[in-house]
Amino acid sequence: MKVLIRADASLAIGFGHVARCLTLAQALRKGGAVVTFACRSLPGNALAQIAEQGFPAIGLPSHYPQDPVPSDIEASIDWQADFAAVQAAFTSQPAFDWLLVDHYGLDARWQQAARSMAGHIAVIDDLANRQHDADLLLDQNQTANTAAYARLIPAQCQALLGPHYALLRPEFTGEPIVIAPQIRHVVVSFGGVDAGGETFKALDALAAFPQLEVDIVAGAANPAWAQLQQRAAGQTLWRLHRFVSDFAALMREADLFIGAGGGTSWERAALGLPTICIAVAANQHANAEQLALMGVHRYLGLAETVSVQHLQQAIGEMSADINVRRGYAQHSRALVDGQGARRVAAALLTRCLQLRRATLDDAQLLFDGRNAPLVRRWSLDSAPIAWEQHLSWLTRTLQRPDRLLLIGEGPGGSVGMLRYDRSATQAERAEVSIYLFAGQEGMGWGQALLAMGDRQLTQHWPDVVAIDATVLPGNAASIKLFRQAGYQQADTHFVRIL
Repeated sequence: MKVLIRADASLAIGFGHVARCLTLAQALRKGGAVVTFACRSLPGNALAQIAEQGFPAIGLPSHYPQDPVPSDIEASIDWQADFAAVQAAFTSQPAFDWLLVDHYGLDARWQQAARSMAGHIAVIDDLANRQHDADLLLDQNQTANTAAYARLIPAQCQALLGPHYALLRPEFTGEPIVIAPQIRHVVVSFGGVDAGGETFKALDALAAFPQLEVDIVAGAANPAWAQLQQRAAGQTLWRLHRFVSDFAALMREADLFIGAGGGTSWERAALGLPTICIAVAANQHANAEQLALMGVHRYLGLAETVSVQHLQQAIGEMSADINVRRGYAQHSRALVDGQGARRVAAALLTRCLQLRRATLDDAQLLFDGRNAPLVRRWSLDSAPIAWEQHLSWLTRTLQRPDRLLLIGEGPGGSVGMLRYDRSATQAERAEVSIYLFAGQEGMGWGQALLAMGDRQLTQHWPDVVAIDATVLPGNAASIKLFRQAGYQQADTHFVRIL
């Protein structure tokens, strides 16, 4: 599967759009996709960082003749000239399977034109303020809801909304941080640019707490690096970083984070790291405010309304109350589990999912899949299957006219198994069984398999009009799967009318 990502970074825009797209690109690459980036060559662009992570990065013009002024403000862009530049850069290449755009200045007009270059269009948005012509839309903010996008996306567009889909790197999964009785270590980071200089405000506030160990992550593109060095000079417990190779590890050592309301909000939440948040852009305010209402972090407001004294007071109050910090950690972890990038990648990859008939060559694959602990736990017969028994079953199964055994194949390999058994007494009905192979859980493959299975079943047995399924009590994941797939539930029995 070939994917093109259109996103920009600059001193004015920041690094956030490209950062989250890189996270998604890595998840897509693990799933077997080939990903390319197209970015304008603006001051402070991320072309080098993209290339360092192994992705081709095409530099587009830094400005276009009809751009509004200033040209590096994200919402100010000549969309026609931009699309023409993207199109010209890829004239000699075959069409992409997906073209994903993460840019506030590009709307349905650009996306509709881009359909000439890709089979499907995906959009990452945070604002819900413009029309989109997309097959998939992602808004990972807590404020995202179906009503906000009801008139902005086509009816058939798949909307992935909320922090369940937050694009986080794998290092932000795993165990949460331990909430210490006292705050000893603080991390300060306002993104890769911090054009407003909020880091200085944080340092002025932290100067009142000389006992605290402070790591300041200023970002490689921060234009005030020399001034920050001067401000940190003489502070023996302060460390100034231009680049941190493992930001998650640094955050895990911290007791408190002071930062902005952008994409790092989800990284902090996944770790359960107590945070004092300041919105550095107007589009961060609503989401940061909503997270505060949910008890995820302490939100002080838009940067221009927050003084050094306000921040200093908040640090003191957080230091003095371990229960408040524990509450922030608990609510954060309940909201974000760190698997969002895998889910979004799967939503894109499922468009390239294929179902095929199983063969004897799949014996080992199915043997390992059926005997996986999670699959056995929720099977009607939870006992391990012996190899000879399994091989005999598979041989008979492939010869049975009343059984259809299918394997789901994604771009990165096999993802799961579907089995349909036609009823011996009611020929118009069939029963479905499904399981995913180890490592494929929680990515959305199940719904895609069932949807494709419906179509293949109808072609194989045109007279079947109903599909039954049985789920063990307590198997919440399967219950949710069948409900979302359109099955009607009666106790542990599900049925779907075709």
